[in-house]
Amino acid sequence: MSKEPHHKTAKSDFEPLRATRRTALREASTHQGTQNSDRATDGVRLFRTRTLTRREALQRGGLVVGGLSLGGSTVTRTVAADRESEESQDSDTDSSLASIAEDAYRYGLQQVIFYVTRFNYTQKEDSDFFVGVNRLYYPNEGRPITADFTAVVSPNATTLYGQGFLDLQDEPVVIEMPEVTDRYFSLELMDQYGIYPLYAGNQFTGTDARSYLILPDDYEGEIPGDFAATDVVQAGTKSLLTELRYALRDSTDESEIAYINDLQEQTTITPLSEWLANDRSGVPRAEQSVVAGDYETIPRMADLTEQQVENQTPSDFFTLLSLVLNDPSMSLIDDSRKEAAMLERLERVGIGPGLEFEWSALETDVQEALTSGVKNGFERVRAAALQGNSDVMVDMNGWNVLQNTADYRTDWLTRAVMADIGFAGPDSPASHVAGFKFTDASGDPLDGSNRYTITFDLEDLPPVTEFWEIPIYDAQGYFVENELDRYSINSYMLEEGLLHTEANELVIYVQHEEPDDPEQATNWLPAPEGGMRFAARFYGPRWSIVDGSYDMPEVVPAEK
Repeated sequence: MSKEPHHKTAKSDFEPLRATRRTALREASTHQGTQNSDRATDGVRLFRTRTLTRREALQRGGLVVGGLSLGGSTVTRTVAADRESEESQDSDTDSSLASIAEDAYRYGLQQVIFYVTRFNYTQKEDSDFFVGVNRLYYPNEGRPITADFTAVVSPNATTLYGQGFLDLQDEPVVIEMPEVTDRYFSLELMDQYGIYPLYAGNQFTGTDARSYLILPDDYEGEIPGDFAATDVVQAGTKSLLTELRYALRDSTDESEIAYINDLQEQTTITPLSEWLANDRSGVPRAEQSVVAGDYETIPRMADLTEQQVENQTPSDFFTLLSLVLNDPSMSLIDDSRKEAAMLERLERVGIGPGLEFEWSALETDVQEALTSGVKNGFERVRAAALQGNSDVMVDMNGWNVLQNTADYRTDWLTRAVMADIGFAGPDSPASHVAGFKFTDASGDPLDGSNRYTITFDLEDLPPVTEFWEIPIYDAQGYFVENELDRYSINSYMLEEGLLHTEANELVIYVQHEEPDDPEQATNWLPAPEGGMRFAARFYGPRWSIVDGSYDMPEVVPAEK
């Protein structure tokens, strides 16, 4: 396997037109240096310059976005056309830098985590997760997941994962999936906003082998005629997280692991030109060159790839948000008045498309106001994660189910909560939902120094079309090493007779030390020594899971 520092694609008779948005952004004059006025905000005088939005920069470059021709004099439907009035920007709320920062945290947390995670997979060459762009990383080299996997919080342990980042700046890519008829599998693509332009797999597109053509947002080239229209995906952007899952029924069965590894090898990601040159077929992962990503970074980037939310300083957050908004591979949401208003507010602190942001150049009181706002934003997001029966969470007998309603375009708080406690979770319950648990039945924080039980009635198991699992994590959302390498209890274990049942009940024993009773030890879910949490998974949930009406069993502390 070779390693190359830049993108390289094979030549073929068919030549897809390369996307040119990056060039337009770099060459267009995005910053007008005329002073508007000095404005007083929170007692601080801010210098404002007229800055073109990313769409305006593209308009000057004469590109096509969303099927509409953008030229220097073209009147077209843009975000800027829907911006709220100056009067609303001068309201008491908007005049507060701390308020701007708090809203910016909710707006930008998902995008910032996406940006740093992409760095970990595509640029940080000493990372265990580095694979470059347009390639998949398989945790533990395709074997069952272990506690070494720290790239994202709250992973599941009942599928063999593949994750990676697509870069569509040069051309489209083709993702090929094999036929799978005997188990759950899925291919899902997520943009920086947490929006999913593709859900594929047995729940969505059937079990036949499929080839998906993933197009960047301004692609003008030819599309090969042999792709089914249903398999041509308009990504709406040029950077996407790819998530691949194949269900693992028995993590101790070496033959099953080998079978899934073969499915993984048949799953390919190939730039369109290489796919065409390879006789319209995907290039196996082992034969692909490793191509590092080419994205702007900050000096502390390598320190932020784990426990991102806890480790980011306000300086990190705003600097990274500035990089996100100036990244040519990340498109703004089409015609979002709410996002446009947020960007206009962010311009007042020097953040936005076409602006260069420098935290150290801010006056001390501005830094303090922004720091206060980020703190408030963090606390608001964490509080929303813990609160059931809210606009963000519904209480399912003590388990908080996120209300992912497929509308992350404007629901910033819900997507920030998802990014914080379960990054890369779906934006729709059609795929799966999670039930988060931070406290026991008595309302006390979960802690591995205690012993707990979770008791299921075998006549009232979680209603799903695929499978359910109960993974356990430390307080930060990571698996913790244990002597069994067991990180969850799932419905497959029950179906395969690997768990003990009695009196029509399944009792899961959650504690740090192995139970003395052999039957209890069979159902032991090892807990970390200290703080911990759950993120139960329900793949193919029935609606009683989604709306919280299912009577999910509580986490009951044992009597001391």
